[in-house]
Amino acid sequence: MLNQSTADAHPFVHVLPAGPRDAHDPLPVMRREMKLLLIELNLLRVEVERLRALDEEARKTKDFLSRSVDRVMESRDRWKREAEYLSTLIAQVPPWSLFWWRCRDAFKAWWTALSGPLHPASKH
Repeated sequence: MLNQSTADAHPFVHVLPAGPRDAHDPLPVMRREMKLLLIELNLLRVEVERLRALDEEARKTKDFLSRSVDRVMESRDRWKREAEYLSTLIAQVPPWSLFWWRCRDAFKAWWTALSGPLHPASKH
């Protein structure tokens, strides 16, 4: 059983061993610990810089992708408007007119194929 003087003492007193009166100088141990702490601090600084660089790269990539998506959406909207415009134009043209233009283009292609270097119509 503990005597009264040690029972009233702080709990850490019981945990830490009591050093001998002629203990070694703690200064070299503290210096070594300080060097280790400085090394750890430098490693943490390097890690923070690496993470900052990764964060900056991620931000730039996000901005680039955001601008790219905006350009794609604008292009899509422009082509959609163009398709709607052409669709309304085609709806206004009578069907016989489209047939007539197709016949004309077919005749022109046939005439161009017939006119060779000896044919007088090829001089046009």
